[in-house]
Amino acid sequence: MRPFTLGRLVDVVRLVRAFRGVSVEDVEEAMMINKDRATELLKQAEEMKLIKRDGELYYSTGLGNAFFEAYNRGDRAKLDEVLNEYPPYFAVKSIISQKSVSIEELRSLTNLTEVAVEMILRLLQYTCDNLCFMGEKVFLSVKDLPKLNEFYSVLKKVYFELSRSSQWGCSNSFIRVDKVAVLVCQELRLTMDDFSTMLDKLIESGARVDLHSEGMSYAFVPFANRRIKPSSFKRCFICLRE
Repeated sequence: MRPFTLGRLVDVVRLVRAFRGVSVEDVEEAMMINKDRATELLKQAEEMKLIKRDGELYYSTGLGNAFFEAYNRGDRAKLDEVLNEYPPYFAVKSIISQKSVSIEELRSLTNLTEVAVEMILRLLQYTCDNLCFMGEKVFLSVKDLPKLNEFYSVLKKVYFELSRSSQWGCSNSFIRVDKVAVLVCQELRLTMDDFSTMLDKLIESGARVDLHSEGMSYAFVPFANRRIKPSSFKRCFICLRE
């Protein structure tokens, strides 16, 4: 079974509303999908209580109507509210609102299949504009940035963990910024832009942090203004002074 998109769920609810009751065959014909896929789609929508079954026909529900109308209005907050009634959606959202996790960790924590987790993440991509995929982890980024000392503490922890081994034969004092950023963002649930903002604030505070670019022959050249954008992270290095 492949995961369903938000659009497919909207389409089946639209069809049920328009026909005032549909069969598997109706969905198969109207949506130009095979019988197995039509059956799976109806079962998924029924499980989410967007439609209900009565004999061989499926009908819309109050929740399904609210779902469809919210989508048509582009009301993502209302759509999120409706989808929160679906326990797996609420469970996944609750977990990634607290910490960054991998797909495997989500499966383990929720007892959902990989397909179910992927479908819910697809829904969250539409309903939550702060959904982030970072490395192999997924999370909902924080609305408020952390305190500077908390950011610095996590930055130092990540930096010194990475500095224990050298990279490509280079000094282990210089760590590529993107590698540090990913781990810090996962820990604090930050976006790359958030990381850049916090790093700027940290440098402005006088913290013992140096940023460098990679020059000729792998020499590390200090930045004059010590500020970089996320698009440059892969070409820049960070060094924390003792």
